[in-house]
Amino acid sequence: MRGVAYWLLFHYYLLVASTCTAAFAFTATTKGVTRHGFLFPRTIIPVYDNSKDGDSSFLLDSKQMTTKRQRRTPSSHLASSTAAIAWLRPKTALQFFRNHKPLIKKTLLASLAVLLVMGFLEARRARQRQALDATSEWSRYAQNPSARGRAVMTIGLRLLPYWIRYQFASLRKKVERQKEISLQSGILFSDELLQLGPLYIKLGQILSCRDNLLPTAWITAMERLQDRVPAQSGAKALELAHAAAGSPERFDTLFSDFDDVPLAAASLGQVHRATLRETQAPVAIKLQRPNLRQIYDQDLAFLLKIAGMIDKIPSGGGNVGGVSQSWTDIVEDAREILYREIDYRDEADNALRFNTDFGLGINGTRAKTTAISLDGEPLPSASSWLRAPHVYRNISSEQLLVMEYVPSLKITKATDDSRCSMKQREFLAESLARTYLRCFCTNRFFSTDPHPGNLGVEFLERTTNSNPNKVRLVMYDFGQACELQTSQAAGILNVIEAIVDYDSDKCVDAFAQMGVLKDNADLVKVRAKVQDNFETGKITVKRNKLKKRGYVFTEKSNSTSTNNSTAATADGKVKDTEVMGFFTLPTEYAFVARALTQMNGVGKTLDPDFDFISSSAPYIVEIKGATNYLQDEWSKW
Repeated sequence: MRGVAYWLLFHYYLLVASTCTAAFAFTATTKGVTRHGFLFPRTIIPVYDNSKDGDSSFLLDSKQMTTKRQRRTPSSHLASSTAAIAWLRPKTALQFFRNHKPLIKKTLLASLAVLLVMGFLEARRARQRQALDATSEWSRYAQNPSARGRAVMTIGLRLLPYWIRYQFASLRKKVERQKEISLQSGILFSDELLQLGPLYIKLGQILSCRDNLLPTAWITAMERLQDRVPAQSGAKALELAHAAAGSPERFDTLFSDFDDVPLAAASLGQVHRATLRETQAPVAIKLQRPNLRQIYDQDLAFLLKIAGMIDKIPSGGGNVGGVSQSWTDIVEDAREILYREIDYRDEADNALRFNTDFGLGINGTRAKTTAISLDGEPLPSASSWLRAPHVYRNISSEQLLVMEYVPSLKITKATDDSRCSMKQREFLAESLARTYLRCFCTNRFFSTDPHPGNLGVEFLERTTNSNPNKVRLVMYDFGQACELQTSQAAGILNVIEAIVDYDSDKCVDAFAQMGVLKDNADLVKVRAKVQDNFETGKITVKRNKLKKRGYVFTEKSNSTSTNNSTAATADGKVKDTEVMGFFTLPTEYAFVARALTQMNGVGKTLDPDFDFISSSAPYIVEIKGATNYLQDEWSKW
């Protein structure tokens, strides 16, 4: 109801300009034209008469104008065009408005009433369509981009009252009320994104992982986008499967026992269970939603325009979350990855690379790994503690992804499952950190989307020497993946070691190696801020936890650096905002940050004491290799 009201309010302002234009367009096509004037019964119409000296505009009473129907001639058409030009003159238009206020008012009210009725009817039809198919509006928006544009603008209008209420609560210093309003507006925003379609859901998922861009309450509300995406079932699901396979005949040739009730639904597709006819192996097939490429073409062009407008604002351009980066760059980078994600052949290649990097075979078996430690030795297979579905690349296509069926328990439900003890949950959290340490620092390739919907727990029937816990982490969905450069991977590893050892000098050197510092960065101030964060506990690791795992600390004294930093600042303290201006954020690190944020949320669900640095540090020896690790540790002493 409120959405309809805002929509009508927006169109009311358009009517103010369009009503008189429409009236003029009507009169301009009227056949009765006399002396360049328009027949408009019982009204006074401003006309432009170029027969009078000075090309001035004047008023004619339509009763005084001849009513004889005249044959339209080229000169009369020219006269109509000349009169049309007169309407572009502010003085002429203003004079008409003043003399016809009652007429304009009645026309506006009548048009508004028509819009009101149309709005109610459209809202009712939309509810009826969504009752039958929750994704019905997505296809309608794909066929009617202007409708999507109006819907996007409506979101802003619907959020406006919440913003006003939030400001009032802020003035009254009602903190709890502010949190409540922020959460309500975040829920509204996420619900609106669900209505807009796949691209907006995906962008919402991305934004929900950037805590420097959105309020905390909004991030909490938008987590619902991970597992509340609507799906199609029954005949529509089968129709979607036939379209993804290319034809019903090809689909029936490849699969049998298709379950038309989806196992899961994501922003870009939905997953169903089936059986391969050739081998009778159970598989999960991922079907792409219709019209995705058309939707992306339209929506991303629109979002690029919006981003460009924001960048032109002095307070918003070139700075995102305190770090130097433009919104246009963010949208451009997201566009490249999003287009890759709607081609399931790329996702199949990503999944195959992930399995090869970790030595994961079909049915959870051990396979040869291609990952190499820094001392040149191959890393061991991760099959005892990690699993990902095998992908059937030869029968997958742009809109159809066929993979091994791997059932599991959603990872966030492990805390409520009696089969999963606290020790097992800690092991799963540690396995997740270990996975991403290898991804960042050795494989240089990682999934950017480790949210709870893409992670599961597999319960094993027996223990092994490398895994006595009878549980294994399962990872799904490699549609969004990112590759790192060698220097970036080395820099991330050095940052992790520097944080563990509280070494501010090494930390700043690692920042430079990663390429996140600007050329004009004041390294003294950056080093002072890092040291201050170590001393105040803003950056910390769970050292007791690491000591239990046998990790030996080689904390380095930074007294010289600290004294130099203190001398360079008035009070020895450097503001966060000042230091953030020295950093720039390459695209790869935006996705690293996104993965770390999602991983941290999952890890803390499993283990409240989880943090990535503490959980991954014991496996640095695996990345470096035993020889390199011992040499580096010896050099620290």
